[in-house]
Amino acid sequence: MKENRVQIGRPRKTCSTKSFGRRLAVVATGFAALLVLGVGGTASAADITLKYTDHDPGGGMRTTLIKETWLPAIAEQSGGKIAVQDFWGGALMGSKEALKGIGDGVADMGFVFPGHYPAQLVAHSVFNLFPRGPQNFADMIKLYRAVYEEVPEFKAELEKANVMTVMITAGLPGAFVGTKPLKSIDDIVGDKWRAGGKWKLKFLENAGALPVAVPWGDVYVALQTGTIDGCFTNYDGLHLMKFDEVGQNLLISKELWYATPFIHLMNIDKFNSLPKDAQDAILKASEMAEQEFSAVYDAAFDQVKSAQLAAGYAVTEMSKDDLMKWENAEKLTALQAEWVTESEKAGLETAAQVIEKVAAIQKRIMGQ
Repeated sequence: MKENRVQIGRPRKTCSTKSFGRRLAVVATGFAALLVLGVGGTASAADITLKYTDHDPGGGMRTTLIKETWLPAIAEQSGGKIAVQDFWGGALMGSKEALKGIGDGVADMGFVFPGHYPAQLVAHSVFNLFPRGPQNFADMIKLYRAVYEEVPEFKAELEKANVMTVMITAGLPGAFVGTKPLKSIDDIVGDKWRAGGKWKLKFLENAGALPVAVPWGDVYVALQTGTIDGCFTNYDGLHLMKFDEVGQNLLISKELWYATPFIHLMNIDKFNSLPKDAQDAILKASEMAEQEFSAVYDAAFDQVKSAQLAAGYAVTEMSKDDLMKWENAEKLTALQAEWVTESEKAGLETAAQVIEKVAAIQKRIMGQ
């Protein structure tokens, strides 16, 4: 079947003959700098050079925004004083190394998925207990920012790791990708399904599937070899990682909130060492990128779906009954109580207050 994979980003600009000479000079200078530095990514004669790490490859909804919008905006807002060397696909560190690596200064900035740090980012795991939520990113970012401002436990556990949030994005809604036909949520019953983290695995179990833990980087092969029958993850992530090549059956819904924020962090010591104008440039660029991400996010779901249909994949929209079965209100209450108990044991003594506050913020944002 013909594959039509989505890449979201700005179209590349063509350069005139007149400007070619100037660009050639820039390329030559940059190449010389790379020879001196001996590293990948972007090098320049800027006053400040920051290293950015990301475990995902380029070409996806989020990674395109980072590469083509956020990082260039940092340089632009700083008047060229800041340059960023960017490392993709885990070239500098893997997904489970990034939190410590950024905190230790191996990288100055980077992407961290909180779900990969259940012991260090306990408060962040509460988002897993909210299977339904805002459908557009403008509301999501309001919710995330409110949580970081109003629930101090979130900032506290990041500060303990010597990092701070500078930009937040999100994954598309959760989606089911499988090797067998998927016409409803009932079709996962009795089959082996993978999800990221303990709590999403419990949702799979509550829906009748056999939950299986498989590392993110191994999911493609696990689907290909039959080690698992399917995977529940964010819609853009499964498409970026090409899980739909080997699992060509999709069950999707815009209402299936993939609630955990995708946080882009910076080493606190590094940020505090920068002059005020450089700090302001990073924060301003982050704000601009979040605003642009809103439009990208809202369009991406339909773009991914169209690409999958064009490739001949079987894509089914979840029914209201499917959504209610997945949320499973009765078992959800029990799961939330279990989260409080386990989080308290893990050291988050205020777990009950955390989930109560987050629930109130969610209700407030959803009611606007």
